[in-house]
Amino acid sequence: MDLLNSLRQEIVGLNFPQTLQRVVSFLRKNFAHYNWVGIYMLEGDELVLKAWDGPEATQHVRIPIGKGICGLAAREKRTVIVGDVTAEPRYLACFPYTKSEIVVPIFKDSKVIGEIDIDSNTLHAFTEQDRELLEQVADLLGERYG
Repeated sequence: MDLLNSLRQEIVGLNFPQTLQRVVSFLRKNFAHYNWVGIYMLEGDELVLKAWDGPEATQHVRIPIGKGICGLAAREKRTVIVGDVTAEPRYLACFPYTKSEIVVPIFKDSKVIGEIDIDSNTLHAFTEQDRELLEQVADLLGERYG
């Protein structure tokens, strides 16, 4: 069984907040290079952290649209991969050991409703395979929302 089908099985019968927590834990457990995984949901013009899994909490629990990589992905409605966060002036530093980041918007009816945010302690950690899988996970969350 592939990972997406395994994830689908793990979230059967869960409400949306439980689904978010299960997804972040599942992703972190199954991908060694996913050091911190969070899901933000859009509330007004801010992204609000709803679930996370990682070694420590982030101070960035509310992010305005357009601020940082998370805000950029939401504003531009596209996945953003940053291979080296030290070379990206828009990056909002959460942890000193983070080297790269991927942010994948979650859509419902063609509107951004949230996003998956993943940090890695490895430079250039995220590949096209990561993007494809995470976009499928985001689609799954969009289907489950509401």
